[in-house]
Amino acid sequence: MLQGQQSSLNVIKKEEGHMGIDIKELEQNWGLYMQEVDGKPAVIRTNLALLELAPIEEYAQRIQFAVYYRTPTERGLPTEDENPRLWEVEDTLYECMETLDVIYAGVMKRDNRVNFFLYAKSAEGIEEALVKALAEKYPDYKSQLWVDEDAAWECYLELLYPDKYSLQEIANSKVLRALISEGDDVSKVRYVEHWAYFSSKESAEQFLDRVVAEGFEAFKTNVLDSEDDYPYQVGVARRDAPEDIHPVTWLLLDVAEEFGGCYDGWGCGKAEA
Repeated sequence: MLQGQQSSLNVIKKEEGHMGIDIKELEQNWGLYMQEVDGKPAVIRTNLALLELAPIEEYAQRIQFAVYYRTPTERGLPTEDENPRLWEVEDTLYECMETLDVIYAGVMKRDNRVNFFLYAKSAEGIEEALVKALAEKYPDYKSQLWVDEDAAWECYLELLYPDKYSLQEIANSKVLRALISEGDDVSKVRYVEHWAYFSSKESAEQFLDRVVAEGFEAFKTNVLDSEDDYPYQVGVARRDAPEDIHPVTWLLLDVAEEFGGCYDGWGCGKAEA
């Protein structure tokens, strides 16, 4: 059975002080999701691992480098035909970023352009390097650059980093990709198992009462190590198609949080032929 795991049980501890950090050794954990930004659709990919470090005081200059699509859709996103070329553009710019003293925080496709977000100690020389790298391989693409002071990393924390629903969507997508890679038909309905954890027996029972009313069945209740913050484990299942899993997990996420618990992901077996 393939199962996705949430990080809600893991307390993220931010390190104090990041002076002298080696940006070439930063952890890379990229997540892709969609959401609306100022009423327009956006596709965002960001390095989730930076949350443990942000803000990095030395890197207070936020640089936004925009590359404009050649064939935007009415919704402000690139066409399927242009997307592969934009991926090549991103690869080229990433190679350039690797030679610069910058932290690549994320990229957003929105409003007829690809926006690359970087944090730097100083913006000096960065525009020249990025424009040159783009022009050498892709002279037909126009670009623009903005520099702002963002010592608190508000852009990363408030715009690029996903909310709890988008985080769950990212986790769901990883499981879906794994199922598809094994040849599974994710449109087929089957029993999907979900896990949640609670600090008390009472809260676990309240969760069960609520989700049973939504068509779920309890298949597991267990008490783990009493020293755990969330020792009461609950497993519930319902027949759903994995391709429709996002709203299902959002429901369970909200109900678990309502009763002080943590939703911890889902899994399912391969659909029968």
